[in-house]
Amino acid sequence: MNNKLPLLALLILGAAASAQDAPAQLDAVTVQRGAMTTSVAPYGQINELLAGLQTYGEGLFRFEFHMKPKDPAKLVATPTLAIQHADFYRPLKIAPDGLVELPVLPAEQAKNADVITNQPKGSLQLQGSIELTTPPSALDLAGVRRMVALSGRLKRELLPWYVRPLFPSMSGVRVCSAQPGWEMQWRDEKGQLWGVTLPPAPGETDPKVKTPAQQCTVLTGQEHWPESAKLVAPADARLSVKLL
Repeated sequence: MNNKLPLLALLILGAAASAQDAPAQLDAVTVQRGAMTTSVAPYGQINELLAGLQTYGEGLFRFEFHMKPKDPAKLVATPTLAIQHADFYRPLKIAPDGLVELPVLPAEQAKNADVITNQPKGSLQLQGSIELTTPPSALDLAGVRRMVALSGRLKRELLPWYVRPLFPSMSGVRVCSAQPGWEMQWRDEKGQLWGVTLPPAPGETDPKVKTPAQQCTVLTGQEHWPESAKLVAPADARLSVKLL
């Protein structure tokens, strides 16, 4: 399993849709209040998840949400989304690849708000993926251990209990690139440079990059190297969350 998350009621969280999967008409548009009546998902739990990461995530993680049609052929118009509450109406910006920018709202506003659309009921879903903010060039073993440890604390104790199922159980960091060539390098107390070649992990794939096929390796934080050991990887390398 890549970075697909568990289901909760009307909210569907899974591996983020790729640009190839998203229809071309998913552009940012201006919509008017009253133009949309179908609920896609309640906003309370989504907001709690985003707020929890903002408060406790130490800047290491972010959630990305994509709007994905279940059947693009059944779309009746250009898809639009908004957050609706009895006291406000907020259109949402949708990127061409379906990425939706979701805000963090005050809890009292969010708990009775809904994400709504102009599409028929059940025709759209929100898919969410947990992403890492650390670039490959800045990743070291200490960072891997920090991410894995913090993800466990978020799921067990830091996030509100009712949104913990939305947060994945992380087992490591996946490193993918078109060609292998990953190393961990560090210097000892005498300044001697050491390096270890990382082997490809069988069956591992980048959840976002389908073509061309990429190769991947995984760091779990349990490796017996100094915490200062730093990743050296090809320029096209991308990091993603490896789930349990």
